[in-house]
Amino acid sequence: MSNDTEIETLTRGQSSEQVDTSFAERLRIALSGESPHAFSKRSGIGDSTMRKYLLGSMPGLDNLLVIAEAANVTLDWLAAGKGPMTPGQGGRTFMVAGGAPEGFVTVPKLDIRPSAGAGSIDLYEESEPDIFAFREEWLRRIGVSPKAARLMVAKGDSMRETINDGDLMIVDVSIREFIDEAIYVLVYGGLVRLKRLQMLRSGLLLLKSDNPRYQTEEVPLAEQPELIIGGRVRWAGGAI
Repeated sequence: MSNDTEIETLTRGQSSEQVDTSFAERLRIALSGESPHAFSKRSGIGDSTMRKYLLGSMPGLDNLLVIAEAANVTLDWLAAGKGPMTPGQGGRTFMVAGGAPEGFVTVPKLDIRPSAGAGSIDLYEESEPDIFAFREEWLRRIGVSPKAARLMVAKGDSMRETINDGDLMIVDVSIREFIDEAIYVLVYGGLVRLKRLQMLRSGLLLLKSDNPRYQTEEVPLAEQPELIIGGRVRWAGGAI
């Protein structure tokens, strides 16, 4: 996933009989020389339906997902010619208006900020007309329960090149304490931070940045109760 890739909004079941020769051309490219009959048999989409698509008829979202999966291309590229043709490391994501198709789960997007009171953190679900959906099996594979997955937007450059400003992140909000060395969303010193945490044998907690321009911060035992963890980052444009 790339933060500069536009994501097409589709409604589940949406289909159009309007001819779209550009879609037909993308579909031919996606077939990579495989015969429409062989692809139909492999994907489960009927021969006559595939012929309609190759003439420019637009599939509904369900069949777009099936074609993208079978052809190993991105939904964004197949549906609208936007973004990379082939998926990078990680699961496919898209925005849906309405419910997510079978096998996918919706993931709310959150705004995270320090709360007014000390010792807590507030998570605000943003009210947006479109919802991101991810393949459920892929979320579990990267180690996050779908119920605990939240989308957040990275701010700042302290974790560049691992996570860049504006990147979408999948955060496991069920993790609210240090477990192992990893990247966490946290509040410390009244600021929201995105840092790699490391615990030394002495109990000293280190806040590390992947960008060498930033110095490592030390959090002594006495100050650690003031550090509030909002979740562990599981993915940002690729598994981390």
